Amino acid sequence: MKDSFVHRTARGLTVPFVIVICVLLAGAGSAWASKKALVEVGFAGVPPPNFQNVLLNVQSVRINPSATAGPGSGKWQTIPVPPGIGSAGQTADLQIDLNTSQNIPQLFNTANVRVDTYRTVELRLDPTYPGSLVPDCPLSAPISTPKDTADGCISYPIQLATGSSIITVTAPNGGTLFSTANGVLTPLILQVSMSAPVAPTVPGGAYTVKISMATLPNSVLGIVTGSVSLKTGSGSATSKKTGKVSKKTRKLSVTAEAIGTNTPIATAPVNNGQFTLELPAAGGPAAPGFGTLYDLAVAGGTDSYAAERLPPLYPGQSLPSAFTVTGGKTLGNITGSLSDNCVATKPIVGATLQLLIPPDSNSTADCFTSPEQCVAVATANTDNAGNFPLPGTITIPPEFGNVPVQAKSLPNTGAYVMEISAPGYDNLFVYAIPSTGTGKKSGGTCGTDGVTFGPCDLALNTGYISGTIPITPPNPGQTTLVQVFAEDAGTNNVESALAMPVIVRNSSPDRVKYTLNVPPSVPAFDLFATTIDLYQGVTDPYQGHTIAVLSDVTGPGEPSGPNHVCTPAPGDFPDDQKIACVGHGSVTGSVANANLGTSVVLSKQAGVDVNNNPIYVAITNTLVQNQAPNTPSSSNYSFCAPADIYQVQEWQLPIPDSSAAPSSSPTASPVPDTAAVVIIPTPLSAGGANPTPTPAINCPTNCENPDGTCPGICNNVVQALPPGSPTPTPTPTPPL
Repeated sequence: MKDSFVHRTARGLTVPFVIVICVLLAGAGSAWASKKALVEVGFAGVPPPNFQNVLLNVQSVRINPSATAGPGSGKWQTIPVPPGIGSAGQTADLQIDLNTSQNIPQLFNTANVRVDTYRTVELRLDPTYPGSLVPDCPLSAPISTPKDTADGCISYPIQLATGSSIITVTAPNGGTLFSTANGVLTPLILQVSMSAPVAPTVPGGAYTVKISMATLPNSVLGIVTGSVSLKTGSGSATSKKTGKVSKKTRKLSVTAEAIGTNTPIATAPVNNGQFTLELPAAGGPAAPGFGTLYDLAVAGGTDSYAAERLPPLYPGQSLPSAFTVTGGKTLGNITGSLSDNCVATKPIVGATLQLLIPPDSNSTADCFTSPEQCVAVATANTDNAGNFPLPGTITIPPEFGNVPVQAKSLPNTGAYVMEISAPGYDNLFVYAIPSTGTGKKSGGTCGTDGVTFGPCDLALNTGYISGTIPITPPNPGQTTLVQVFAEDAGTNNVESALAMPVIVRNSSPDRVKYTLNVPPSVPAFDLFATTIDLYQGVTDPYQGHTIAVLSDVTGPGEPSGPNHVCTPAPGDFPDDQKIACVGHGSVTGSVANANLGTSVVLSKQAGVDVNNNPIYVAITNTLVQNQAPNTPSSSNYSFCAPADIYQVQEWQLPIPDSSAAPSSSPTASPVPDTAAVVIIPTPLSAGGANPTPTPAINCPTNCENPDGTCPGICNNVVQALPPGSPTPTPTPTPPL
């Protein structure tokens, strides 16, 4: 099938900042086994100030009913990292950032434990690489003492002052930390504090830190609880061979997703028709707080799907939700392939496919024409050959392998709406019917009109922007990697990036070529090009070369003709955007009147419009961190960026209506009168034939100038953002 319904949609393009930071990266959590209690672990961070990132590599959390339990106690219960993280045969780590979890906890995992009263909790970090720190640049770059070698915006490993990678909290005076109950989900929120960081004395050395831990009350979370009622169905949920329900069936559960996305935050089993979800919720200095928006998806067993979109959830609040599903459904599968509509033989790797249904409170929503109003209930991805879905496990099949078959008497012959997306391609929407057959009769069928169906071998439209980027080639024996990003013009919504960066060598010309895939239905793009630099042979999280920007590039348009000819659009960066080695820098500051929907966007000027007003291209954004009611609160932001001239501006999500669920995910917008221009100075030169003490060794930094010198210790600029226009209070999208 080469021609399908395509349109741009807001669904999944802009995830609210207050949700992104608390995503459970591995999704659904652990399997529910024979133990009778469930513990959900989350982390709240208390980081040291003046660090861009404060990262810990967590291997597990252990709990014990004894306050004096030794390492060999047989009563330890383990909450591991979620399944699917790490390679087979290796101990897996899940990385948490203490910066982004200061106001909203970050969930770790949920696991089965024994019913008991617990008095000891252990946080077990990776003993080899417990974590890392990325400091901001110093306010005044040191230039006189050789020991000052801790440059900013570099990733440094940490070592614990105690010498142990295990952090413990024990109930004082014979008390208890928490108790579990039969069939009940118990949250365990651990406040992890890092203090007294001591900088390394050699480049690339480790920071020495102290880490402590405490338990927090459950009121930092919100609760969603409810029922799933079962109606008797008329399908056949049994195996044709055995006459029994297959053991390879996903268990019925309720998953909370970030609104308008398929990003799972937490999953709860349905036990005796009931479920409970304990979820991160955005608070604030005044009740009830900012609120966090979620979708709920009910899936599993041999039951029909169900979904709901919730009003905002607040800390300490409980929201009810009731579902009715039809049991005994026949389960089918949907399989197929994805290819590029410009290059027919090119598979699309890593694409995402979602089955959408309307939420119960908006049951008439048309998921084909208004997908942003719908909820994802099943997800699949393509493999290296473009085929979907990826295989499941022996006991847990892929979600597209357990799809309830709907009655053909329903609209569109009982088909689901399936959304297909991939970076650089237009989103594609088709109707999909699962198949109950095997062999050649398996895989389901897809169509665009709800009447005519064929195999789900689909193609996505893409287009190209081709051009050149001015750059100073690296010194002999060195290479520079250049990455190019495309975002919707005038926004910070990134649509695509190069699949492989451009490699620049000393022999390369001073303009290098690139070709970038972009969605052809977008009329115009802003582009920015960055470098991937090394520091002492390891990839640096922040580059030391300038960032090139190009605004308002006309898109390539849809493929034309029966052969889908894809003509690239031109995108040459101007000479004044030349990429050159300048060194690190940082911008820090505070934001007046911030809330948990506030962020700051860093932009760079790309030119002026016809009225001589500056045109900016957004490069990145960050949350405003450490807000009230934290004590003390700072409402601070920070960026690491190469030395240059930038603009920083406050952006704001509208405060959700506490009494209603929005029809779609809200989006952030710039706050008037909050923009400020900042100039990050270029660091003093170091290294070369006569190295200076900044530092007094031969260029440990991440780029080098043609004369052999390199940027020294970087500079920080402090820029507070003033209060702008009043924060918008209503949601811009109509309630359900």
